[in-house]
Amino acid sequence: MSTRLVVRRIVVTVSLVGGIFLAVENLWAILRPAPQLQISPTTTWITEPLAADGLPDYFQAVMDLGPRGIPPETNAAAAVWEVIPSELSSGNAIDYSEAHLSAADQRPESERLVLPPPPPDGMDAAEAGRILEACSRGVWHAADHPWLARWLDDNSAALDRLAAGARREGWCPPRCLPADAAPTERFRTMPLLICQLLPVEGALDRFSGALLARSMLRLGEGDIPGAWHDLDSLLRYGDKICDTPGPLICRRVATSLILRTCLALQPLILDGHPDEAVLADIQRSLRSAVDWAPLASSVDTHERLLVLDAVIILLENPSGTLSPAPWRKALYEILKADQNVVLRAANQLFDTMVVAACQPTRETRRQAWQAIKDEIHDRMKARRQGRAWFQPYYEPMSEALSKRTVSPLIPNVEIISDADDRARAALVLADCAAALERHRLATGHAPASLADIVPTFLPAIPVDPLTDAPIGYRIADGRWTLWSGTDPEDDAVDDLVIRDRS
Repeated sequence: MSTRLVVRRIVVTVSLVGGIFLAVENLWAILRPAPQLQISPTTTWITEPLAADGLPDYFQAVMDLGPRGIPPETNAAAAVWEVIPSELSSGNAIDYSEAHLSAADQRPESERLVLPPPPPDGMDAAEAGRILEACSRGVWHAADHPWLARWLDDNSAALDRLAAGARREGWCPPRCLPADAAPTERFRTMPLLICQLLPVEGALDRFSGALLARSMLRLGEGDIPGAWHDLDSLLRYGDKICDTPGPLICRRVATSLILRTCLALQPLILDGHPDEAVLADIQRSLRSAVDWAPLASSVDTHERLLVLDAVIILLENPSGTLSPAPWRKALYEILKADQNVVLRAANQLFDTMVVAACQPTRETRRQAWQAIKDEIHDRMKARRQGRAWFQPYYEPMSEALSKRTVSPLIPNVEIISDADDRARAALVLADCAAALERHRLATGHAPASLADIVPTFLPAIPVDPLTDAPIGYRIADGRWTLWSGTDPEDDAVDDLVIRDRS
């Protein structure tokens, strides 16, 4: 036998053996079943309730977090619900709140609040929207924009009901799903929690512009009590939402309501010159709105459950729209992943976020958020490791998913945290401005320092939520300046400033 033939047979034999080995090794890695999901606090975080398929029912768990059984007559959310246009309020409501009124209880369509207001002839909708926004931030008169004043008057009954509803004690808004989604469905292309609609909070975000514009019109007409009544209503709504742990998007709406209302209070306090009784009432309302439910409570419950639900949907339904890229869908379906690894990574990240949200000062919170962003960046940029011999495919797949899939689902909580701080700072500044005006009414001049009005008009010199130092105050030529954040003389763009205009 020639040497060439021997070599050829050896090469063929080695190649055949090597091919069989690689095939067996890959079949073992592919066919080896991935570990079953472990229902435990370190993976699913909740161990009950469970759905019929044995997986955590995150939708039901979130629904169970909210208050229940508040009747409409004491539920402020019901007052908002009844003035929402029917096409926006007739969704698939989860009626735990008793705010979803029956058709007999609903207002006729003509008494619902439809926004934005229809523009007059010759004006496009964008311009009308800009005018409404401008009128919600500064004093105006009916002669300035007759069409808007007329629209506010035509809708006065709905606006009055909306403002009056804020005085109801309870807060229990309905949660809704799209009409084609039922709470019993488990694996849609998108998780039910992501599909969840928040009609009341969304409506308040829209309706606030109308109440703010009416308050500024009333201020222009000299109706100080009426202007304050509308602004107080928005403060109360914002406070109710912040007091109830819920999705972060709701808290973002609430802090926006509070911030915009406090900015609108400045012309009321400084230009409207309300009397002592109104100023004292303004201070009482502002101080009652300062204490909110901790941000960490929403991060630790609603947001955590929402993300864990999304991760499980992704892993159970890889062909859904949450998959990172279309070409990976089939790959994920074949290779699977160890859900326990991915869920543990998600929970560890949320534990870190909860600790960050509980930091005592704004600076330490910002440092903690930055560390989280750096960690997420490192996760996203991490190199995907290859598979070792006889290692199941789900192991490196799980590691890759734990680094990359979870991170984009984590909301940017730092933005919400900063919005919280700015809303609190606006409350403090408005409180101080009202105290200074009360001092002026009593003495005829501004105080040399805030210490001079403690404890008569302020219980203590307030701490600035943006700096954790005393609130900024300066007096020059008999006029005062209040600020939160950086001294306005430093030309900082992040300032909240109120200047005496007497």
